[in-house]
Amino acid sequence: MLSFFLLAILLIGGCGGGSLDQSTQTKTGVNIKEARPVLCDSKLDRVVVYYLTKDKEYLVPVTATFNPTREVAKIAVEKLLAGPEDETLEQVFPRGVKLRQVFLSEKKQTVYVDLTEGINKLLDRKQAELAVKALVLTMTELKGIDKVQIMVNGSIVPHVCGVQIDKPLKRPDIINELIYKNQKGVQVFFNEKTAQYLVPVTVPLPAGTDRENLPLAAVQALLTGPPSDSGLLRTIWPGTELLGFDVKSGIAKVNLSKQAIGYGGGSCAETSFINSLLFTLTQFKNIDKVEILIEGKTLKYLPEGTEIEKPLVCRASINNLNSK
Repeated sequence: MLSFFLLAILLIGGCGGGSLDQSTQTKTGVNIKEARPVLCDSKLDRVVVYYLTKDKEYLVPVTATFNPTREVAKIAVEKLLAGPEDETLEQVFPRGVKLRQVFLSEKKQTVYVDLTEGINKLLDRKQAELAVKALVLTMTELKGIDKVQIMVNGSIVPHVCGVQIDKPLKRPDIINELIYKNQKGVQVFFNEKTAQYLVPVTVPLPAGTDRENLPLAAVQALLTGPPSDSGLLRTIWPGTELLGFDVKSGIAKVNLSKQAIGYGGGSCAETSFINSLLFTLTQFKNIDKVEILIEGKTLKYLPEGTEIEKPLVCRASINNLNSK
C-alpha cells in the first residue's frame, strides 16, 4: 500500500471511545463489548477526503480543515457526503445521502459506516465503485482503521449497483490507474485539467526502468507526462531530461536539465513542479527529502522565488481545500 501522506497529515495516536447506541449494535450484529464510537486520542483540525475531478474520472485527495475535535471520522464522512466547496471538483456520493452513525469494532480494526438509503441513487457501477473507494480511502487515512464496512439504514446489504459491500473492505493499493491488467506500474502525481489539484495516478513503468528502483521509475514517469487521452496535465516542463538520480540517507537528489525551469515564471507552474516531485518521491519509505539540481548546479531560488538551495521536505497537507 502506498499511503503517501498518512503520517504527514494525520498524526493520530489511535481511535477509541465509549459506549455505543444499543439499537445500532442489534442491527449490525456487532458484539456490544467490541463496538465503540470512533474518537481520536487528541483533537485534530484537518482530515483527508477524496472527491472527484470535474470529469468524474479520478479521485482527488483533499485536505479539509475544521474546528478541532476528536470526532474526526464522523467529520470526514460528513465532508465526503457534503461534497467539495470548490466547483472545480465534484462530489462522489449522490446529494441527499446522510451519515446515520460511524463506529469501530476494536478487535477487528474495522470501522462501520452507516449511511441512509440515498446511496441507492448511485447511477451505475462505475459511480458506485468510485464512491465506495472514496469512502474506504478516506476512512483508512485514520490510524487504527484497517477495514471499512458500509451499511445502509442500519443493515449490511449485499451490494450497491453491482459493487459488493457485504464484507469489510481494505484500503486499495491503487487510487487511480492508467495501467492494464497485469501491467506493472508506479504511482506519480499529475495535475487535473485546471492545474489546481494534484492527482495520484498509477502509470506503466517507463521503458528502461523496473520495480527494483521505483523512485527512479517514478521520476521518469513524471518527466514522460500523462497519456494524451488521460485528461491530466504534466507537472514538469516538456523536454526536461533526468541527468542524475540517487538516494542517500533519506535524501533523493534529482538532477534535471535546464528545461525544468522553462516555464520562466508563474506560481501555479512552479508549485505543481515542486509538489509533484515531493509527493511522488516521499511516498517511498526510504525518502524523506528531495534535493533539486539544475544542470548539476544548486540554485538558490526557482523563477517564482521557491528556495531550493537545501533539500525540500514534503508539505504537511495535500490539495488544501481551504487555501483555494
